[in-house]
Amino acid sequence: MKRPFLVALVAIIMILTGALQLLVAFLAFIDRNDAEMLNDADATSSQITTAVIALVIAALISIFLGSNLWRGKRFARALIGIFEVFQIAGAIYLLVVSEHKDHVGTAIGTILGALIVLYFLFGTQKAKQFFA
Repeated sequence: MKRPFLVALVAIIMILTGALQLLVAFLAFIDRNDAEMLNDADATSSQITTAVIALVIAALISIFLGSNLWRGKRFARALIGIFEVFQIAGAIYLLVVSEHKDHVGTAIGTILGALIVLYFLFGTQKAKQFFA
C-alpha cells in the first residue's frame, strides 16, 4: 500500500527536526567555552556539553524513528504514539502545577500537537491500513 500523506508528513518533520537538533548541538558544542554564550545561557561549559550530548541523543532517536516510520515500521509508530501520550501527560501536569500563566500556551500547544500526531498516525483509515 502507498504511504499515506499524513504519515509521510510526520516522518519528514521528525527527520528534519532531528537534523536541526544535530545542527544546534554542533553549534552549541563549538561555542561551549564562549564567555558571552555561557553568560547568556547562565550555564557552565560542562553543563553545555551535557546538554549537547542529550540533544544529540534526542536527534538520533528522532531521525531513527522518523526514518522507520517512513518505511512503515509498526514499532516506530507505537513508540511515537507512546511518546505523544507522555507529551500530553506532561503538558497536563504543567497546567496543573505551574503558577506561571505563560506556561498555559505552551502546554495547550503541546497537547494539540500531540493529538494531531496521534490522529495522523492512528486516527485515519489510510494510516490504519498502511500499518496493518
